Amino acid sequence: MEDPRNEIRDVVLGLTDHPSLKGQAAVLQKYFTQDVEFYNVWLNAKGLANLICIYNMGEVFLNYVGCEFQNIAYDETNNNLSVCVCVFIRPRAFLSLHLAYLCFNVHLELEDVVKSGRTVKKIKVERDYFIRSPTLEIIPIIGKIHDSDNIRFFLGHLEAGAWRVATWIFVMMWHSLLAIFGVVFGTVMTIQE
Repeated sequence: MEDPRNEIRDVVLGLTDHPSLKGQAAVLQKYFTQDVEFYNVWLNAKGLANLICIYNMGEVFLNYVGCEFQNIAYDETNNNLSVCVCVFIRPRAFLSLHLAYLCFNVHLELEDVVKSGRTVKKIKVERDYFIRSPTLEIIPIIGKIHDSDNIRFFLGHLEAGAWRVATWIFVMMWHSLLAIFGVVFGTVMTIQE
């Protein structure tokens, strides 16, 4: 990449906007180094050949249908690029009937590479940070509930309230048991005297 801030859109679109497996491989070979490192919530990998397999496997199982960019930030002095993006998928496990999206921040570390007498930037390290749990996001109905902040706050308050009630019941039962044991053992002690 000669202009990472603008070219990163082409890279992400080439990987997630109705890609073919060969198209993904071509994008990865063009923009990533041979010794690229990939870090994700599900797996880590090193090497371009492994990364091509991972992206191809993702396309086969998740069925990428597009993406929406939220923000792109480029730190030229440290050669870092950050992309906030939502990738739309139709998982084949659900017969492609369920449209879901995975929102995450992608942190890319770039490396200067001399190619045909010009210096270009290639991606050396990719780190994916999911905003929500990707495992829950792709499950129909549960994914929509998990993605709603209002429902999540409601469920959080409900869980906290249930925990308070459970601890109150436990404390009351504990005190009742102590009182019962106190009476029983107190009575036994009185009879023995």
